[in-house]
Amino acid sequence: MKKYIFFLMGAVCFLLSSSAVHANELNKSDANIIGHVLDKNTEEHLSFISVSLKGTTIGTMTDASGHYFLKNLPEGEFTMEVSAVGYKTVSRKVTLRKGKTLEENFEIEEDLIALDGVVVSANRSETTRRMAPTLVNVMDVKVFENTNSSTLSQGLNFQPGVRVENNCQNCGFQQVRINGLDGPYTQILIDSRPIFSALAGVYGLEQIPANMIERVEVM
Repeated sequence: MKKYIFFLMGAVCFLLSSSAVHANELNKSDANIIGHVLDKNTEEHLSFISVSLKGTTIGTMTDASGHYFLKNLPEGEFTMEVSAVGYKTVSRKVTLRKGKTLEENFEIEEDLIALDGVVVSANRSETTRRMAPTLVNVMDVKVFENTNSSTLSQGLNFQPGVRVENNCQNCGFQQVRINGLDGPYTQILIDSRPIFSALAGVYGLEQIPANMIERVEVM
């Protein structure tokens, strides 16, 4: 009984596999498409451009030299689509026949109006300084002029809550203290870029002249 069942299952599997191979052979027609994609303005080969048959899952991308190869395609009439980000999509109708290889070359141009527009919106509500999560005090050029400050370190002394202290009488080591915290707790940024060097954060304060400063924000 066991041998009979095994033989029967083997026969069914053989028939199913034979049918699948036969159906697969019917789909293959040895129809191929080759070609390249160029930039219409510069006439340079474009790489990584999508080339596909519309309405199917068949597709590929151009290689580093701008060429592509679609093989073992089904017979019939199809619409080829060539698309890429920043370029206009190009469509072309082709007829595929068994054993035939088509050469389809494309020239695509940049899509300068790919985006309808970018809208940046923001809103804000009025609040008191006491309820604000972060307080920002701004020092402009007038503060340095009114206090006769020639360097950044001199001007910071006139900012509430900020103290520039001299910790070394021999070397002139200075640190910026905000609300009583020591200098290592103070982060100094120039043009939104942090200064990672400790020496640049202390000695450099006297090396920045006031006439080069547009404004100073203390948070």
